[in-house]
Amino acid sequence: MSREACRKLADRLGLPADEVLEYFGERAAIREFDGGQARDVAEQGAMDDTRAAFAAPSLMGGERTGPRSAVPLASDAAAARSKR
Repeated sequence: MSREACRKLADRLGLPADEVLEYFGERAAIREFDGGQARDVAEQGAMDDTRAAFAAPSLMGGERTGPRSAVPLASDAAAARSKR
């Protein structure tokens, strides 16, 4: 069931199914063997992990998409002074 869900997710997002299936398989194995979860529970959690990773890659990949810090960087301050 979860493998078919991975294929559907890949189709919906326009991604290679092999890539999504590989990620899912790795997450399921980690949850099962390292986490001690039963296989069906591990696959359910892995599907959630896979959806989160591929549907919102900026949340998993470390890309900053939110507002910048309220404190200006020194380089920003220097650039602003040079424009004056």
